[in-house]
Amino acid sequence: MDYLHLFNEVIKVATPLNSNKAQAKSLDQPLAETGLDSLDLLMVGIYLAEIYGVSEEVAKQMQPKTVSDMVNYMHFNRTKEPASVEEAIKGIQ
Repeated sequence: MDYLHLFNEVIKVATPLNSNKAQAKSLDQPLAETGLDSLDLLMVGIYLAEIYGVSEEVAKQMQPKTVSDMVNYMHFNRTKEPASVEEAIKGIQ
């Protein structure tokens, strides 16, 4: 799965008013440089947790610094795995 593409598609769902300004350019990009504010990051985290079936309690413990930190945390703690980016996004819309 293209995790960078997934992250950017989740941004579009989580922050529809800010999605034109916010974007991750690489998995190593610091979250602070994606154009997302703290509320936007919270919403992206909630949607990623939903996509991967990560419980709220586990998701609250996440302290990512980069895009890959967030994606890897969700992937490591997942209880489900979407087959594609499209399937993942359909599940949260």
